[in-house]
Amino acid sequence: MIPEIPDISKRHGERGTMRTEKVRRRRLAGEILEYLVLSALIALFTFCLLYFTSLSLADTWLSAREISLNAPQEGTLEIWIGSVCLIASICIFIVLFLMMLGQKLSYLVEIIGGIDRLRDRETEFRIPEEGEDELTLLAENMNLLSLSWRQLAQKEQEIREQREAWIRSLSHDIRTPLTSMLASSEYLLEKQGADREELEACISLMRAKAEQIRDLADQLLERKEGGPERVENMRLLLEQLMQEWEEVLEERFRCEIDLTGCSSAGGYVDPLALRRILDNLASNVEKYADPRQKVSLVAENREDRLILVQENGRAEERNNAEKSHSIGLANVRKLAADLGGSAEEEIASDRFRIRIVLKIRRDL
Repeated sequence: MIPEIPDISKRHGERGTMRTEKVRRRRLAGEILEYLVLSALIALFTFCLLYFTSLSLADTWLSAREISLNAPQEGTLEIWIGSVCLIASICIFIVLFLMMLGQKLSYLVEIIGGIDRLRDRETEFRIPEEGEDELTLLAENMNLLSLSWRQLAQKEQEIREQREAWIRSLSHDIRTPLTSMLASSEYLLEKQGADREELEACISLMRAKAEQIRDLADQLLERKEGGPERVENMRLLLEQLMQEWEEVLEERFRCEIDLTGCSSAGGYVDPLALRRILDNLASNVEKYADPRQKVSLVAENREDRLILVQENGRAEERNNAEKSHSIGLANVRKLAADLGGSAEEEIASDRFRIRIVLKIRRDL
């Protein structure tokens, strides 16, 4: 399907475009007529010049040799000279007209070549816009069409890349709660005689992670879109999410959470995106943190901002590695940007720190 090019109709309007096209068609026909008239005038001038010059030369030559011609002979000579001059003038007319018309024909061939390239889905070309006639208008339209196809292909590529990155991001985020569910189920299977409190805690965690996986799957299938929700008590929500973060890591790491700077004020926030941020932070800790060092997570809210700061040590085998550009941290930066905030990382030889600032809206 050939995309519509609105620039021409916007620039001229439908009637203006039709009038301009008509004027330009007459101009192209006028140019060809000018070539024809100019070639005819030059040919006529050439005929007259050759004819009268030839008659003068013939008369001079005959007089020098004292040759006299009668009337029939003079008529025959004039007809013969006229015929030769006419043939020469016709040849000059054809050559001149074809030379001048050849420029338009070569330009037309170039435009036809552009049409063939468009037919072959080749858009990396531009036809030079020469003159002010219908061929120029056609070249402009061809260039606009080529440009629109390039932009369309670029847009499709960008959408495809964004879609693939989004799918990779959600797929990565699904693995984190799934790992927590597997760890909890293995814990229940391996531990004999677990009391009711531990059993309920594991089941509650597995249920929360299962709901998170369901929400992520719904987003992946485009059945449900995430968005801000009204939270009456921000401290209570953060306490729940940070406890889930701690439960994921507490078996291998010494965790510490701090909510002293977080008030119970309400606001609009996306709980699913916030949970995904904390899950990605936990996943990053599991992959790159030093189990011998403390992992801390601090939360505080100031007016319309929510600030999360996580700090942990780096494993020795990662110290000499290049800076990690994992999917998890990339997801955190993307989610923070989607929520109107930012994520800043500080990486030292033995420490890692990330500060996330999210925007909280008091009213939609």
